[in-house]
Amino acid sequence: MTRSIRAGMGLGDALYLQAIVRHLVDHQALRVCTAYPDVFRPHQGRIELAPFTRQGINILAHYTTRKSVVGTDQFEDCCITAGIHEPVDLVIDWQREEGGPAAEVQRIAAGRRVVLVQLPRSPMGRKDGFGHELLPDCRVIQRLIDRVKGECLVVQVGAGAPLFKFSGIEVDLRDRTTVPQLLDVASIAAGFLGYVSFFVPLAESFKRPALLVWSKLQRRANTAFIRQITPQKILHRESSKHVVDDWTEDRIALALADFLAAVRLPK
Repeated sequence: MTRSIRAGMGLGDALYLQAIVRHLVDHQALRVCTAYPDVFRPHQGRIELAPFTRQGINILAHYTTRKSVVGTDQFEDCCITAGIHEPVDLVIDWQREEGGPAAEVQRIAAGRRVVLVQLPRSPMGRKDGFGHELLPDCRVIQRLIDRVKGECLVVQVGAGAPLFKFSGIEVDLRDRTTVPQLLDVASIAAGFLGYVSFFVPLAESFKRPALLVWSKLQRRANTAFIRQITPQKILHRESSKHVVDDWTEDRIALALADFLAAVRLPK
């Protein structure tokens, strides 16, 4: 019997779900209900794809009911909610297509390491201001870019109007990638600089180091939902590190040095 499975609606949710589908697909027939079917390209021919829906779902792979649970992270919560209690590898077996933005980035990089930077946008894509406390002081991200750009090729990715305009971006792919092209570019990146969003599961799915800037406002948000979006709850891999935008320069510099050391390691 084919069982329908879904996560949340976002791209990050789809990346979490992809890893869960990867874990389950050899053992059961799945109908994957998603707004991002391209994310499931590695499973082409092995699953049925359907538009995102909340109706008729047999397996819910979402974290929302466990946000207040201490001791697990967000991806683990997705797995537990889906009824999986053994370890699941958060990974995507992505095969990059020839050409496109990834080839452009490789040409310009000319052997340098590629670091992706996330476009500053409204958290969760919300237009009503909900979750605004999650966007950090982007001047801190700018200082990280300033220290990375001499050694690495800095590439901005994302969609929409930026809420902060970074300088030092050598390749700006804002609004220039489809979802598969974004995954192609992510597959050649050596590291990720950003904040809490789909960027976390994107970096973690490719097992690449990430340095995420958290906002000091998050822990003082009026809603519990936002206050529960902590580094301890969100970050799954040891390779994902965080700083907070009110940390001292010295403390942030130490985290950046560790990030750059990880970026320099062979993939």
